[in-house]
Amino acid sequence: MAKADMLSRLINTLTKAEKRYFRLYTALQQGNKDYVNLFNMMERISFKSTAELKQAFQQQYAGCSYEVCSKYLYKVLLDCLLHLRMQRHPTAALTAGILKCDILFERSLHEDALKQLQKVQTTAATNEKQLLQLWAQQQEMQLLQQMNFPGITEEDLLYKQSNIQQTMLDMQQIRQQTSLYETLRHRLLYRGSARSVRQQETADVLNADMPPPVPHSATSLKVHLLFEAHYYLVTSDYPAALQVFHKLHQLLETHPVLFEDTPTDHLLIVEGILDSLRAGKHYEELFSFIDKVKRLNGDSVYFSIMQQRLLFIYEAGAYIDSGNFPLALKLLQQYMPAIMKNILLMDIGKQAEIYLHMTLIYLGNEDINNAHNSLEQVLQSNLYSTLPIYRTCRLVHLLIQYELGNYEYIRYETRAFRRHLQPDTKRSYLLERTVIKFLGYGEIPTVTAYRAALWKKINASFEKIKADKYERQQLKLFDFSAWIEAKLKRKTLSAVLQEKLKN
Repeated sequence: MAKADMLSRLINTLTKAEKRYFRLYTALQQGNKDYVNLFNMMERISFKSTAELKQAFQQQYAGCSYEVCSKYLYKVLLDCLLHLRMQRHPTAALTAGILKCDILFERSLHEDALKQLQKVQTTAATNEKQLLQLWAQQQEMQLLQQMNFPGITEEDLLYKQSNIQQTMLDMQQIRQQTSLYETLRHRLLYRGSARSVRQQETADVLNADMPPPVPHSATSLKVHLLFEAHYYLVTSDYPAALQVFHKLHQLLETHPVLFEDTPTDHLLIVEGILDSLRAGKHYEELFSFIDKVKRLNGDSVYFSIMQQRLLFIYEAGAYIDSGNFPLALKLLQQYMPAIMKNILLMDIGKQAEIYLHMTLIYLGNEDINNAHNSLEQVLQSNLYSTLPIYRTCRLVHLLIQYELGNYEYIRYETRAFRRHLQPDTKRSYLLERTVIKFLGYGEIPTVTAYRAALWKKINASFEKIKADKYERQQLKLFDFSAWIEAKLKRKTLSAVLQEKLKN
């Protein structure tokens, strides 16, 4: 990312409190304040490009160097954010405490330095900040050694060394747990849930290697539960995943300090519950939990936009599943302005998910042009092609082309689609083959008996898909069988989905 784009993103993600602190901070500074003028301009006006911003700045403030001001503004903003972090963030405060000890020791204030280190160790141990605890323990040993161990017996020394070893052992086991969790999560993000026995077995190997939680360590328990929940997601055991995510949510409520350094884990747990509820079609409980999500308070633009994403995806997703597309469209209109403004804060997987849900909402409302335009945001970029959700996007794209009557294009595109769909098993999946086969028929004759016979045949394939845990996963995002049924029975997609929900 270019430096100018980084500066723009930094300014756009500042909270009101952070902007206020920046203005107070800069008001105390002496000398030239051209960088403040640049900040005011970037905050007040939305520029299409860096070149446009540079031109406007140099026109209004002739003689000022845009490059110098932008670099200095970036530095000052980071300094301000760091100062705020030191005041509010427990980990930053502990880090500052250790650094203060170095200053105290350099000025021969040995007693105060050791007291400060003891205080840091106690707080770090209580809050399970093992890395900071180890740093403080090692700093204490270094100071004592430089002071020739005043008043320290050999037993005292061995006890302190033993504590350091225990901290390192705990960290080693938690690191092992974390490595396995990271590997499993990476597979889920970039390969999706297991769709073959072989993929299931690779997940089972990781599960077998997972050590038990470190006794009396909430941090270790947190990582263990995160791994367990993701294992159940990979293996599509959503009821079990839901139970584990609820345990994590209870841990979050009883040990909030564990999530201060990783607010994304908080969002991950919330999403895990929502995703498991939607997969299990527990919509009443889903909407009840969504109300809780609405009451969450975050102190950053990132947390706010991710919260809005969750509300849109899962509330609109429930309406899509139940065929209530008008309500889903209202949600889209409500959330999209803020989401689209900050969509680049999301990773590419979350961006693709947003565009896919937009597409499905427009498709259900028979707004085919907007459905097509939304999905093109994914299909026209190479960024998304390695994601599991891309397969679903390609399949929905073919439905849109069918709605537009582009049957020749579909025949051409399905050949390319089949080439793209070759997974590790060197085969496409039954769901994809079934949908592509139907699309290949082109325009269906109006004869009712023919349509009924064709639906009976296709529905038999979908019954097999629903009975196979490896096949039915793509139906979690969109019920392709409902779309085909609507076409063959000449009903609206909304009507078919509503009938299925009642049954």
